[in-house]
Amino acid sequence: MREWLTTGKSVLIGTLVLGLSACSSSSDLEIAETFAAQRADMLGKIVPVNMNGYNLVRAKANSAEIELTLLYSGSGDVAPIVLADGLEKRYCKENEISSLMDKGVSYKLLVRDARGRPVLERVITREDCTN
Repeated sequence: MREWLTTGKSVLIGTLVLGLSACSSSSDLEIAETFAAQRADMLGKIVPVNMNGYNLVRAKANSAEIELTLLYSGSGDVAPIVLADGLEKRYCKENEISSLMDKGVSYKLLVRDARGRPVLERVITREDCTN
């Protein structure tokens, strides 16, 4: 009987330790979601931002994706596709943004016209930087 109690206690303690350690570790997705939420919150505090015919009006996180909504007035020198291509190159080169993408964060650019109609949608991920 005494042996059974000792074995039972050992199994119970092992199970508790295993359970607690599993609860304390975070998955890669949870870490990426946290980074995305923090970054989107930071960007959300500085909007609106005017940029040569574009106006960044919203930044929000959807899981591990940072969604940036830009309004295009049509008066800028840069077409939406050229803007998206340029941002992709910039994001891939910038250490801070590149580091976030290495952790699983992606950026979704939503360009809309002055009436809110979609003009362009582009997702930028780490894989885009390796091509």
